[in-house]
Amino acid sequence: MLLFDQKVKKYIDKHKLIEKGERLLIACSGGADSVALVRVLHALQKDYAFDIAIVHTDHQLRGEESEEDMQFVQQLAEALQLPFYGTKIEVPKRVVLEGGNVQVICREERYAFFEKVMKEHNYQKLVLGHHADDQIETVVMSLVRGLLSPSITGIPKIRSFSIGEIIRPFLCVTKDEILDYIQVLHQTFRHDPSNDKHTYTRNRIRHKVVPLLVEENAHVSDKIQSFVEKQQQDDAFLKVMAKEKFEQLVTVDSDGTFFLDAMRFAEVPNALQRRVVLLLLNYLYKETEILLNERLIESILSACSEQQGNVVIHLPNTFFLVRHYDKVQFTSSYLEPELSGEIMIQEDRWHEIGAGFSIYVTRNLEGTISDEKWFVQLENDSLPLFIRQKAEGDRIHVKGMSSLKKVSRLFIDEKVSAEDRRVWPLLVNQNNDILAVIGLRYEDRFSREYQGQNYVIYLKQK
Repeated sequence: MLLFDQKVKKYIDKHKLIEKGERLLIACSGGADSVALVRVLHALQKDYAFDIAIVHTDHQLRGEESEEDMQFVQQLAEALQLPFYGTKIEVPKRVVLEGGNVQVICREERYAFFEKVMKEHNYQKLVLGHHADDQIETVVMSLVRGLLSPSITGIPKIRSFSIGEIIRPFLCVTKDEILDYIQVLHQTFRHDPSNDKHTYTRNRIRHKVVPLLVEENAHVSDKIQSFVEKQQQDDAFLKVMAKEKFEQLVTVDSDGTFFLDAMRFAEVPNALQRRVVLLLLNYLYKETEILLNERLIESILSACSEQQGNVVIHLPNTFFLVRHYDKVQFTSSYLEPELSGEIMIQEDRWHEIGAGFSIYVTRNLEGTISDEKWFVQLENDSLPLFIRQKAEGDRIHVKGMSSLKKVSRLFIDEKVSAEDRRVWPLLVNQNNDILAVIGLRYEDRFSREYQGQNYVIYLKQK
C-alpha cells in the first residue's frame, strides 16, 4: 500500500468515516482530485469490504470538452470494473429560463442527481474529493467575505445528506500530494480550464493567496485543519446549547409564523443569540439554501435584542421580521396595512374605519348595539364627523391633562406598532379638531355614563 493510501486510511479510521460493508458513491468530475479519490478507495476496497461506484454529471457548459469528461470518467469506471452513473444536466437551458448564478444552479442540479442515485441504488455515503487546500480557501473566503457563520468552521469532513451522509476523506492531504500520487500511478486526468480563470473568488484565492500562505508556513494546511476541527467541536457544543435556548424562546403557530420572546432573548449570551437566530432561519426556510449576509444577520440580532419601538426587516424569499416592542415574529404573511383615507361618518349606520375598528354614531340614546359605548355632546357646527389617519403635529386634549398631548407620543405610550400607526383611525369634527384616537383616548366631553349628551357612539373591534 502506498504512503498516500495509508495516510488517507488513517484519517478515515480516526474519524470513522467508513464502516465495513457500506455502499459508497464517489462523485468524480474527471479532475485530478476526484480521480485520485477513486483510485484510493479502489485500493482500500479489500480493507473495508465496501461496494463503490462512480457518479458523474455533465453540466453542458463546455460543449465537446464536457462530453469528453464524461467519456473519460466512464472509461475509468470500466477499467476498474466499477458501476457508473452519468447524466447530462440542462444547466444552460435553466440559466436562460430563470437567470441566476450559474455555479449555484450547477450545484443544485448536481446534488439532486447524486441524491437520486443514492436513493435508487441504496448508497449510504456520497464521497467527495475536497482536500486540505480547499479547506484553506474556504476559511480565507469566509474571513474575506464575512460569510454567514457563527464561527469559522470550514468544510465538514462528514455531514448528513439524502438517505445517508457526505464524507470527505481527502481533507488530510494537499493538492501537491494528490498530484504526486497521480503521477506515481501514471494515472491521467481531465483539466477544467474554468479553474484557471480569476473570475471566481475561490480561484483568485487558490492561485494568489494560498501559495503565499504556504510560502510562509509549509505546514499551513495542517494548522488550518487543526484550527477548523477545534472550531467544529466548539460549534457542535454551542449548537446543542442553542437548541435548548431555541425551544425555550421560540414558538410557532399553525401558519408557520415563528414568535421570539425578545425580552428573554436579550438575556442570552451573544454566542448563543447568533446561533438561535440561525437555527430559527433554518427552520423558517426549511433548510433551503439562501443568501444571508453578515450585515443582515446583524440587523436581525439588533432587532431581536431590543424591546422598544417597531421594526420591519425584509428577509429573502418574501419573508419578514416584524418586531412590535418585545414581540418578534418571522412570517411570510406580513402585509402593509392599507390606508382607509378620510371617511365622512353618516348617522345610524356602521362604518369600517381601519385597524379593525367599526363605528356607529346615532342620536338614539336608548339602544345597546355594542359593548363599547360613549355618550358625547356634539354641536351642529362640528358636524359632520370624519375619520382620518394621523398627520404631522396632531394633538388631542385628554382627560386629566391641562395641555394637549401629541398623538405620536400617545402611540408610543400605548405601544402601537409602526404599521398600525399609519392606519389608526382618528375621529375629527368638521373643523379637523381631534375628538378621539379610537380605542385609545377620548376628549373629556366623552363619557361612559349618560349626562344629558345628545349623541352616542358605539365601537367594535375585530
